[in-house]
Amino acid sequence: MQLMGQTNSKIRITETDKAVLQLKRSKDEIHKFTRRTDKLIEQEKIRIKQMIKDNPENYKQNKKIRLLLKRMHYQEYLVQQASDQLTNLEFMISNIEFKLIEVQFLQGLKKGNDILTKLNKEFVNVDEVISDFQEQLEYQNEVDNALAHSVIGVGDIEVALDKELDDLENELKSKMLTNMPTTTGLASLESNKENSKAKKNFEIVA
Repeated sequence: MQLMGQTNSKIRITETDKAVLQLKRSKDEIHKFTRRTDKLIEQEKIRIKQMIKDNPENYKQNKKIRLLLKRMHYQEYLVQQASDQLTNLEFMISNIEFKLIEVQFLQGLKKGNDILTKLNKEFVNVDEVISDFQEQLEYQNEVDNALAHSVIGVGDIEVALDKELDDLENELKSKMLTNMPTTTGLASLESNKENSKAKKNFEIVA
C-alpha cells in the first residue's frame, strides 16, 4: 500500500555520479601519496647530505648519490603527473556530457592509477631498487626519460644535478659552521683571569 506523499521512484545513480565517486577516491589517494612522498623526499635529502659529509671529495661521482637525487625529482614528477591527470578528468566531467567522453575518461583514470602504482614502488629502499643490474638500467632509463620532460630536464640533467649537489653541500657547510662553538666571551674570560691573577699577586706582595 502506498502512503500519501510517497512515490515509487528510486534514486537513480548515473554514470556521471559513478565517475565523480571514482575521481574522489583517486584524489584521496593522491593526497595520501603526496604526504608520504614529501616525508620520503625529506628522508632521502638527509641521506644524501650524510653521504656528502662522508665523502666530501668525490661525492659528485657517487652513482648512488646521483640516483637518489634523480629519484627525489622523479617522485615529485609522478605526484604532479597524477594530480594533473585528475584535474583534467574533473574538467572533462564538469564541462562535457559524460556519454561523449566516457571512453577517454576511463582511459585517463587508468593512466592516473598506473602513475599511482609507479609511485607506490618508490617507497622501496633505494638499495633494493638497484640490487639487480638489469632492473637498475631500466629504472634509471625510466627516471631519465621522465626528468627529460620535467623542469629539471631543461638543458643538461647532469649539470643540473651537479648544481643541486653544490647547493646541498653549501647547506651542509653552513649548518656545520652554525653548530661550531664560537669564541665570543673568551677574551673577557681571559681578561678576568688576568685581573684575578694580578689581584692575587698584589695581595701576596702586600
